[in-house]
Amino acid sequence: MTLRRLAQAAAILLACVTTMGASTGLPDWSGQWENVGATPDATGGFNQSLEQVLREMQWSPPNKPELQARVDKIVAMERKRLEAVARGEDPGGAVRACTFGYPGLMLDTPLMFEILPTPKETTLIFSSREIRHVYTDGRPHTPKEDLWATPWGDSIGRWEGQTLVIDTIAVKSPFASSESEGVAVLAFGDVEGEQTITILSPQARFIERIRMVDKDHLEDQMTVIDPTNLTAPWHVSRTYQRVTHIHRMVYEDCEGEERNPIVNGHFTLAPPPPPATPPPATAPNGAPSAQSPQ
Repeated sequence: MTLRRLAQAAAILLACVTTMGASTGLPDWSGQWENVGATPDATGGFNQSLEQVLREMQWSPPNKPELQARVDKIVAMERKRLEAVARGEDPGGAVRACTFGYPGLMLDTPLMFEILPTPKETTLIFSSREIRHVYTDGRPHTPKEDLWATPWGDSIGRWEGQTLVIDTIAVKSPFASSESEGVAVLAFGDVEGEQTITILSPQARFIERIRMVDKDHLEDQMTVIDPTNLTAPWHVSRTYQRVTHIHRMVYEDCEGEERNPIVNGHFTLAPPPPPATPPPATAPNGAPSAQSPQ
């Protein structure tokens, strides 16, 4: 094959690849993303005030009266716990979670995540090592006889232009001992004088519309439908900003070695600790033993 023919073949192949990429029409959401208004600090809290976090979320869950009474008790207990922590006490009850579950992954965690869109499935991969699978190949939800609740739910979706529409059902709390306990939705921060929690039933349905609002921001408009616990559909919003200081996934490690300390409100990468120096060998009388000849 001559060089001219090789060049022609390469040009045709490149045109085919370009056409295939353009035909999918999928947006480029590459890179890392994180919640706006949930920047962690080194103490385990957040740099933003709770008022700011709630404003970013447009937080206003239409709780039924019986649910509101339950919520008020939970908030009062949490306030007492945080007051004890501020006094230097350890009241217990704190949870260091390796699993956050949905919808917390999208609403109130500082986790970074990646989005990998394909024509048949879009996956959201979080730094807690959790993955949301959103099937966009036209399939319905899993049949009832094969469906059981998980912390991430059962998600199907479709593309409306550059907007990903997600329908999620069968969600349970990762901390619940049974599926009947429902799903707690938290807005992290200082609980003083603010409502920071609502609880959704296992029958709750979540409709999300995720789209890019500019080159560095994604928006998730979520509608929660839960006639069991809410008086009306609940509309909540989240914006995610592109992470520019880290260019690959950094997984949280809540079970072992901590390699991603928080510096100035951002997760960073730390080198591994140096190996421990073994203590010198001692003779039976306690004196250092002589080195063995090589």
